[in-house]
Amino acid sequence: MSELTEKARRLYTQMREYPSSKLFSQEDLQQLLDITKVTELMTYLQELITFKYVKVSKMGDELRFQAVAEDEAKKVSSMTSDEAMIYSYIEASQREGIWTKTIKAKTNLHQHIVQKCLKNLETNRYIKSIKSVKHPTRKIYMLYNLQPSVDVTGGPWFTDSELDTEFIDTLVEVVWRFVASKTIYVRDSDSGEVDFHESNPLQTSYHNHHRGVDLDQIVDFINGSNITSVELGINDIRSLCDVLLYDDRIEEYC
Repeated sequence: MSELTEKARRLYTQMREYPSSKLFSQEDLQQLLDITKVTELMTYLQELITFKYVKVSKMGDELRFQAVAEDEAKKVSSMTSDEAMIYSYIEASQREGIWTKTIKAKTNLHQHIVQKCLKNLETNRYIKSIKSVKHPTRKIYMLYNLQPSVDVTGGPWFTDSELDTEFIDTLVEVVWRFVASKTIYVRDSDSGEVDFHESNPLQTSYHNHHRGVDLDQIVDFINGSNITSVELGINDIRSLCDVLLYDDRIEEYC
């Protein structure tokens, strides 16, 4: 940060003491440095904006200022103006990503320039292209260090934008075996415990004497068993249990 004046560096340091999402008003920044003259504040802000240490946004009719991490600022300052503009739109798209056609429309740049900038940004690992299950033919970009949202990837049931039926069938079977192993059956006649895998189960009637397991227990078992490299949530497990319920392989108790 040697390119900044001492006052600009101090302003930036104080802004960084707050969460990165903090948006400062002009009055907030004047109080940070105890500055009364707006023109003096704007001199320091212009330094920070020029070297990409601060981003400017609008909230209604007022400007808001946000501090940028130092490594991010250096990265953006190394880009051309066209690359920085494209990067800003990709950054704003967060985990949803942005379609190349949308980038072209927002930047109003020629297609050749957009493609060249995207290639440079991708080569430097500032951005990456991703596949969307909703729009498989579209070229979509997002920041390199982010993971796409479930809406983009389709969640754990998709591999390379294709529904992984084999993976789903395997997990359904694993869930069923876990539920079965935690369910105790007893003889109607003497209420004694029996082996669920007894060789002639039809010779005696049984009823379920245990409420089984809840979704949280199944989630913990699956995620702790190294069966999948993708961490599953409670809604994912509920989907697997719904398959078993539909096939009458498990029962649900309220």
